[in-house]
Amino acid sequence: MKLLTAATIAALACPASAAAALEVKLAVAPKAPAKGESASIQLRPYWTYKRADGSCCALEPAAVRYPFKLEAVSPAGRVYPIGVSRTKNRYLWSGTFRFRAAGRWVVRAPQWGPRYSRNYGARPRIEVSVGR
Repeated sequence: MKLLTAATIAALACPASAAAALEVKLAVAPKAPAKGESASIQLRPYWTYKRADGSCCALEPAAVRYPFKLEAVSPAGRVYPIGVSRTKNRYLWSGTFRFRAAGRWVVRAPQWGPRYSRNYGARPRIEVSVGR
């Protein structure tokens, strides 16, 4: 019984997010595209895990085959799909998107919504300022 209690306490003390959870980082290049300009959208998957010394957290690139879906949300709230595919670099997925209006857009990975992960290193939703 004591062993079961100790195991339960240990499981609660180590959050699931630190136990090899798949996370993503998103990036847009250029960082501030102009209206009508095509931009490169990049997704990098990685594993998060607790370090051997017990501190949180470490990141490791993840070479996964996963059907990633991305979306761009316009300043007016309209949602556009962004197609991404795995590149020659097995840790990088990439696609292009043309921002059709100026203003603040959100690029997001909807699988991580609606709250979107705030785990160490995670960036499944980013804001993009699109100029005129």
